Amino acid sequence: MKQTLLMMLLLVSVLSLVAQEDNVPEPNLRYGGKGWELSYGENYLMTLEWRLQFRFAGISGQQTGFYVQDEDNVNSTFALQRARLKVGGHVYQPYLKYYLEYDFPSNNLMNWVMTIDKYKGLQVKIGQWKINYNTERYVSSGKQQFVDRSIANRYFTFDRQIGAMIQGELFDGQVGSSMYHVGVFNGTGRGAVNESNDYLWLARYQWNFSRTQAKMSFGDLERSQVSKGFLAVSAATNQSAYTSFSSSGGGELPGFSPGLSRQYQINQLGVELMYKYKGFSLMNENHIKTIDDQVNGVQTDLYGGYLMAGYFLSELISFVPEPLELIARYSMVSYSDAWEEKTTELTLGCNWFFSGHRNKLTFDFSFLNNIDFNPNDDGLRARVQWDVSF
Repeated sequence: MKQTLLMMLLLVSVLSLVAQEDNVPEPNLRYGGKGWELSYGENYLMTLEWRLQFRFAGISGQQTGFYVQDEDNVNSTFALQRARLKVGGHVYQPYLKYYLEYDFPSNNLMNWVMTIDKYKGLQVKIGQWKINYNTERYVSSGKQQFVDRSIANRYFTFDRQIGAMIQGELFDGQVGSSMYHVGVFNGTGRGAVNESNDYLWLARYQWNFSRTQAKMSFGDLERSQVSKGFLAVSAATNQSAYTSFSSSGGGELPGFSPGLSRQYQINQLGVELMYKYKGFSLMNENHIKTIDDQVNGVQTDLYGGYLMAGYFLSELISFVPEPLELIARYSMVSYSDAWEEKTTELTLGCNWFFSGHRNKLTFDFSFLNNIDFNPNDDGLRARVQWDVSF
């Protein structure tokens, strides 16, 4: 932290010398809503933000290695789950934006993105990021309602990919207010080059029934006085050696062996609903995923999703503290049409917001059935977490 601040102060000093010339803007260093902000006129801005996530997690069950995704595989222990440096801003022009995110525990560059958003209805995005397929995964782990994401996320997310995308916001303030995303990616996960001439193709359309873009975070912290939210549908197709993706890159779901190049053809469809009103929030995702094993000639269909809700009880009962939010989530993944072969999660908990999502304490308790589709393995999980950004 000290080294970073010294570097920023040195940069400010250099810019101050340059600014002594006539008609050259003065550099400005201040602490803003997203950490330290260094600006130089209107065309240059750099924000620097730190984020720390401290967690204790405990689980009972036969499979001590149970996890929601790779970021949640440490159980019955204290852990620094995430420690990240985020750098973003714009260069040359206000519409040429950049964003970098580095994670120290895993020693990985998680995100690197350049976005051209001169026109609201047509923006271009290139780099590596959590692609816009399902909201639960795309929304930062620091803006979740629970300690971490649902069990469904592991089975249906495409996580971080390298590629390019066009997106845009349409008809803001009107009945047709919406947002679209169309992208093409390597389809092999974080930091990986394409293994063939196939690509991951993604399309997503989101209709904002509240006539404006919804804030991409969970919970109604703003206590919306009018209904806010969206309906969205997304579709993706990919052919690679992998059946799942996480922050570690490409991998395999339970029951699938390590694949060869182009072995698994994946087609997915997702439908989502977000709703917020007067301290109440609702989020639902439903997914269908088909995995066609090109080597063994076997097709597998997966179904799943989650339904979660949160409520600030102070909106109903005056003596309940305003920072307290009660939360509940049910999540399920099935390998059969009849939904008989399935794994489920029921989680209850609460949040205490010291300063919104930037400083909060979260507790949740989960009932887990058929962990990783093992009918003899059920479990209980308790977690407490402090997430702070500055």
